[in-house]
Amino acid sequence: MTVSSNQDRPANEREHEELQQLARALRTNMPRVTRRDMLRISAITAGALATARFGPQAAAAPVAAGRAPAPRYQDGEVETNATITVPFNPAGQGVTIDPHRTINWGPFWIMFPNVWSGLVRYTETAKVELDLADSYTVSPDGLIYTFKLRPGLKYANGRPVLADHFVQSWRRALDPENVSPMAHFMEHLQGYKEFTEGTSDQLGARAVDDATVEVTLVKPYNFFLSYMAAFVWDVVDPQAIQEAGETDFPLKDAGTGPWRFTEFDPSTQFVMDPNPNHYGGNSPSIVKIVWPIVTGPTADNTALNLYKADQAVSADVPLTLKAAVEQDPVLSKEMIRIEPSGSTRSLVMDFTKPPFDDVRVRRAFGMAIDRETWANQIWQGTWKPTDFFTPPIVMTTSTYQPPEGIKFNPEEAKKLLAEAGFPDGQGLPEITYYEGSGDAPDEVNRWKAFLQMFKEHLNVEVRHDTSKTLDQIQDLQEENAGRQFDVWWWGNITETPQLMSEVFRVDSPYNKGVFNWQPELPAKGGYDPGADAATFQELMTQADVEQDPEKREALYRQGEELVLKNAVYVPMGNWIAMFVQKPWLKGAKQGAWTGRLPIWFNKDVVVLKH
Repeated sequence: MTVSSNQDRPANEREHEELQQLARALRTNMPRVTRRDMLRISAITAGALATARFGPQAAAAPVAAGRAPAPRYQDGEVETNATITVPFNPAGQGVTIDPHRTINWGPFWIMFPNVWSGLVRYTETAKVELDLADSYTVSPDGLIYTFKLRPGLKYANGRPVLADHFVQSWRRALDPENVSPMAHFMEHLQGYKEFTEGTSDQLGARAVDDATVEVTLVKPYNFFLSYMAAFVWDVVDPQAIQEAGETDFPLKDAGTGPWRFTEFDPSTQFVMDPNPNHYGGNSPSIVKIVWPIVTGPTADNTALNLYKADQAVSADVPLTLKAAVEQDPVLSKEMIRIEPSGSTRSLVMDFTKPPFDDVRVRRAFGMAIDRETWANQIWQGTWKPTDFFTPPIVMTTSTYQPPEGIKFNPEEAKKLLAEAGFPDGQGLPEITYYEGSGDAPDEVNRWKAFLQMFKEHLNVEVRHDTSKTLDQIQDLQEENAGRQFDVWWWGNITETPQLMSEVFRVDSPYNKGVFNWQPELPAKGGYDPGADAATFQELMTQADVEQDPEKREALYRQGEELVLKNAVYVPMGNWIAMFVQKPWLKGAKQGAWTGRLPIWFNKDVVVLKH
């Protein structure tokens, strides 16, 4: 199979790209949630289905480097020499600008493509398209990817980009003495395990010549290209590292994106200026991007105040600010909602902790959740009710159709609870929901209202413990080898439901020691969760390497049916990202993958005179 940057795509693929979608939800610009939720989101490492059969979307054809002609818009003329300010909220994480040393955290996924590039990249909808690669081929067995570089590629410093620079960059990211926090996205490379453990110097990556890179996988994973779009795969100029050192090279024009870092203070801000050598050209309007770092409990307020003072082009609108924005006659017109969603929040119960060792009890709790009330009253319309796990964005990026999940049905819930030996909720062991002691009162009250549903519909009192820190709650999980009762939030970066493989496989670190859906579980009450866990594992093993989209999605659907049947997770809602953006900023592309931040500030993003 050969894919090139000027290859025509099928009409349906072009139509899909026009849909507002994507998912990194996962992770980027989430509303004001607890740190527990954020830590969970940052752990998401689900890869996106990649296009092993059809290839990634074609990238825009290369244009001459330099500033593009200023286009005119109906509602105004483009302003030149513009400086824009984009608040950057790292959500409590330290800010670093080295793509091989930065953690798996939402905002970096969206900010980095402005400066660092790889062979392929994400669109705002988490599709994969060619970036520095001009074309690629895949061997018949799906194990070897061969990439041809775009001709004439240069770093921002003017030095040429060579194929071996990619190999050097990847070896740097997997250095056994300093393995990247994002190394998971490279684990499909042949020799990965031995290389990162320091027992071998061999890695499945080589430069065939100055313009050709070859990558060899351990298995023909159909989502590999989406993993490869992660920033840990980005190329950096090895000469810049050699001359400036490991710490300072990011400020030495060592990248290939449309911008370059010119200032960096990890506590206050960083600044970008255009890269005159970018293959796609530069914005005809914007000459500087200032990224003030806003963090802590007041971060969202700080960003919104900058926005209201015309000192920022955009700002997130979390639940805590939603009402104020909606009531403001100006801000309400500038607020943008991103749908369909790329994330799902679910009730999680541990199979090894009674009473949730009985699927009937698990399903009863699922049927007791009034999702409409939870999403639209308790969470004030910042979530959309759902009863299936796969985020809805996947239904726009593929032909996947999820199975039906557990519906709100209090009467049936009571019957199931009685069948399990707990009529009217009597005889149940204590059930505790732990919420971090640092949560704000409004957050505590929202979860209190959620827990009240189980009292109202099942006559079950769930103890609400807010006395422990997040670290203490995590310690409890490790001591107990699981979490009896919790709520988890997952974001998606896939074009197919591959996320479920990442979360629910029996060997997943997010399964064993958390909710423990394992093959050794006994049958009980007409359900056999252990046998279903083993079957699920087999289905995912096939689905993750299946090259035919129709067969692949059928396998994933069978898997999701088992997840919902056993109430492994009980999905509740899909998050709706909201933000305000100045109407004079044009050409910015956001989707479920990006949240507020555009996928990048390329030549199409301009400021209109205002």
